Amino acid sequence: MRLNELSETIWAAYQSGSPDVKKQTFHQQDIAQMVKMAAGNAFRELYYASKQESGYREPDYFFSSPLLQVKRYELPEPNIIGLRRADMSADDLYRLPRNSHFVNVYPYSEKSCGNEEVGEITQVAPGEENFYINDPNFKWVKFYVVKGRGLNTYNIPICVTHIEVEATFDDEEADISLDVAWTVASSVLARVLQTNDATGETQKRLKRELEKKEGLK
Repeated sequence: MRLNELSETIWAAYQSGSPDVKKQTFHQQDIAQMVKMAAGNAFRELYYASKQESGYREPDYFFSSPLLQVKRYELPEPNIIGLRRADMSADDLYRLPRNSHFVNVYPYSEKSCGNEEVGEITQVAPGEENFYINDPNFKWVKFYVVKGRGLNTYNIPICVTHIEVEATFDDEEADISLDVAWTVASSVLARVLQTNDATGETQKRLKRELEKKEGLK
């Protein structure tokens, strides 16, 4: 189910809720924003839960894989320490712990790099870049650091003009599973109707609508 469909379904359920339960007045765009926030919380909870269940303490990304997109960003000229920053301020992302919402970063060149090997671009933790920057033995290591609303890349050859970033971008067309949709819907509806009664008629209708959209009924 797409996020925008989920928002519309929850909005319709809110509109059909009993007037005497409504303590506040919400607009459709309020509901849409709540859906995005609740989805982000659901993804983080699934991240931690899957990590707990893993024998190797490694999270499973099955729940976030439908959100993945690849977007291209320009790299400016390097500064004196070889930093080239990709500005991502125009985009929002669903953030996961330890910046794991960034899955891959690929070099992109509009021209040939000749014999110069570009290789893999690896993510390092914020602050860890100082270890590599100050040691000439690591000049060959191509890496990036998540800083603010962008990526700081280092040691990227000048022939590479852009990077292509694979990440969980915030997109209303993003597809989410039925179980995540129900978790999000229950959370948002409980907030806007100010009730936790999961057996209420509004919740029952909502569940039927979600299942119908998934082709289960």
